[in-house]
Order: sequence, then structure tokens, then C-alpha cells
Amino acid sequence: MERLAALMLALWMAGAMLCAPAAAADGNTVRRALLIGCDAFLTHENTAPSARLNVERMARALASDARGYAAVRQETDGLSSLQDLQSAIGNAFAGADGDDVSLVYLCTHGLYDRISYAPLLVLSDGTREESLTAPALKEALDAVPGRKILILDACNSGAFIGKGARGEGTQNLFAGDDYLVLTSAGALENSFLWHDRQLAGGSYFAQELCDGLLGGGFDLDADGVVTLAEARQGLLECHGASTAQSYPQFSDAPLYVRPQTPPENDAPLTDVVLDTASLSPGEDTLYFSFTVRRTVRVQYQIIYYRGGQWRFDAPQTMEDQENSRGGLTPGRKQRAVTLTAEESAPTGYALLQIVAQEDSGAVLAGSRLIAVQPESGDPGLELWCSESARPARGEEVCAYVRHAFPCRLTVRVLDESGAAVRRLAYKTSSRPVGERQDGSYFYWDGRLEDGTAAPPGLYALEVTCAVGGRTYRLTGSPVRIE
Repeated sequence: MERLAALMLALWMAGAMLCAPAAAADGNTVRRALLIGCDAFLTHENTAPSARLNVERMARALASDARGYAAVRQETDGLSSLQDLQSAIGNAFAGADGDDVSLVYLCTHGLYDRISYAPLLVLSDGTREESLTAPALKEALDAVPGRKILILDACNSGAFIGKGARGEGTQNLFAGDDYLVLTSAGALENSFLWHDRQLAGGSYFAQELCDGLLGGGFDLDADGVVTLAEARQGLLECHGASTAQSYPQFSDAPLYVRPQTPPENDAPLTDVVLDTASLSPGEDTLYFSFTVRRTVRVQYQIIYYRGGQWRFDAPQTMEDQENSRGGLTPGRKQRAVTLTAEESAPTGYALLQIVAQEDSGAVLAGSRLIAVQPESGDPGLELWCSESARPARGEEVCAYVRHAFPCRLTVRVLDESGAAVRRLAYKTSSRPVGERQDGSYFYWDGRLEDGTAAPPGLYALEVTCAVGGRTYRLTGSPVRIE
């Protein structure tokens, strides 16, 4: 990860892969996992103990999966080279066959070259360091039979699947049926870690992902199964510091299955609900609620997005009034916080962060994105779309909607007659997607509203936005589905 969010200050005010020959598919699915955390670096900021704690969180979440994992290998001291990674993959997934599922989680620094469009992950153990390219990672994983689930927790990680940026050089090397991919950020976004001085911490992404799986919040249809699409949607709702990306975009493949008896939730504070995630410039108060599970001190922070960056170095910090009586007692709490006057007037984005403080340390208990949207004005919509896509080969249509300020967007796919055949977003609030980008990305997998494949032909994407009682509409150039 390219930078470590300064949450501590705000909280406390101060060679070839050696694999055994692949076994023949036997009709049984065996799940295995390799969890890698790099904290010590030579040319980048050290992040200890955040990556290690992320690995441990992921291991606990996988251990509760009702389907079971035959093995979960943890590399908490990092890996320093492609050869080390190949060896770890070979050991973790030895004996895998075509029916098996192999999950890799990697937390480290990520980079993105905006000229060559080449994303990189940094492999390091504190004594040696090497950059990992997307082709090298794919080649290492291609040696493992069966389906691979890849979770990348790093800055710019969306570039590994060509998401969160546009241009001739962006590509998804992991397209196809063999891969499911979830990333913590888009191609041009940072991904953030936190820690406190009592050596607690982790990444915002990993904490929200594991909490959503273990607590059931990501099981949106309450069927006991969290799909890849549900996990991403859950992250979009509760994780605001970066934009989670996934491939395939609307995959119903299971990522996690809840046990009949869910594990005990040891979080001091849960179930954060915002009354609204959108404010107008005339509004300066956020209303929200949450459940306190045991007596705990609580602090609120507002982090503002300015100049294409989250200003973690300048938080607006507020103590809960019940802290003066020793902390908040168990039960449902209704709260309101007011944005500072100089910050609440302009349009833009902010993060509400809820921090729980106990003797064991401080925990980021909840984070929500707020968009301050104008009451009137022309959003200046512009729409760029892929010229073509071959969904049968796993390709997706990318649409980038440029808008001058935060707004709520509806995006539909139209056929040649102008009839809507798929809705990709409905009054969806925009969010920051990276430095020097004022817009939103949407992806279409080439399927119609009923889930069937769209017939080959020409389609167009239409975007609408309502501001101040007026609707702005724009239709893009034709997209050929082959």
C-alpha cells in the first residue's frame, strides 16, 4: 500500500514453480487458501503490524466458512520474490485438481504506471524486495488447476483487472471462467491502512470485508451465501476510503457460506446505519445509529476529500458525550455530528469514521462515505465507453461517466431500437475514484436483465442525472457485442 493513513495521530491526538502433477478431477471440491501479508519494506513505508493482522483476520473468516478449507497457509512475514511466491503457491495448493478452489489473499504496497498502464505489487520481507507484475502473477496462478479466487489488498490493485481507469493499455489478464477477483481499490486509487500505538490495526478493506462476512451484513438476500457480487456491494456501502472492484462484475459465485451457528462477534460496536449518505450544501448534520455490544468509549472523525486525496492528516474529531461517564453502555444508539462550517458548504466527499477505544487498543468500528451534492447546476456529463466486447471470452464493457460534482446516476443499456435491456445503476451516489478523476466507472458483463447473454449486435449506454428538479441525459456511442 502506497501510504499509511495517519489514524494513530487522530485517535490518540498525539525460478519455475515446483508443482506436483495435477490430479484428475474427482468430482469433489477441496478448498485451500494462501494468505500473504508484507509489512517490512526497503523502498516503501513499513506497515507493521497491519498486513499481518489482515492475514490473521482473513484466516479467522475462512475458518468459519461452512464449506471448510482443507488448508490455510499464512505468510505473515512477507515474501520477497516471484520465486518465493511460486514456491508458496506450490506448497499451498499441492494436489489441487480441476474441481478445487484455491484462494490467494495478498496485502502489500501497490503501484500503477500511468504511462505504460502496468500495475505492480511489491513483494518484500524487509531484507529483499521485488516487484510483481500482472503477467507474472497470472502465470504463477495458472499453474494451479481449478478455480482461483484472488483478493488483492493494495493501492491501485484494480489495475490488475483493468478497472478504475480507462485507456488503450488497461486490460484484465484474469478474464475467463478460472478466476474470481476482488480488489481493495481502483487502478488510480490509494488503499489505506490504520494502526494505533498499542499495535492494533489493519486495512480498512480487510476489516470491512471480514466483518461483513462474519457478521452476515454482506449476505444481502439472507440465503446464507455471500456471492462475489454481494461482497463488492457490501463493501461499496460500508467502505468509503477506496472503491472495491471485482471480476466478474455481477458474479453469483459463492465467496463465503455462513455456518448454521455463526461465530461469536467480539466487536464492541456493530450495525452502523446512516440516515442518508447524501447531503446538500445547506445541510451540515449527519444522523446515524449503531449498536453497542459492551461498554466502550467512542470517538467520531470526519475525513474530508480535498485535491484528489483523503485528508487523514487533518481529521475533524469529536468525542461522544457519554465518554465523560465512562463510555457508552450496551444498546442501540442514535447520534448526530455536524460538519465544520468551512467544510460543509462546498460540494464534495467526506468519510464518517467511528472509533471504539478500549484498554486493548482502538478499533475502527465503522466507516461510511458521505457525498455533499449541489441543489442545482449542470453536472456537465460526458460518457466514454468501450467500442466492443466479447462476453463469451469474459470481457466486459467499461463506461466512464465524467461529472463536475457529486451526483446520483442511473445507467441503462439500450438495444438498437432504444429499448432498455439492462440497468447497471439506479440513482447511485457517485464516489471518488482517484486523483484527477471527476467521474464514475460502470461495467457491463454483456447480460440482459434476466441474466441471459445479450445477442451479438450494437448497444448503447445511457446515463441520467437529476439535479435540482432537472434531469440531464446522455447516450454514448454504440458498443458492439460480439
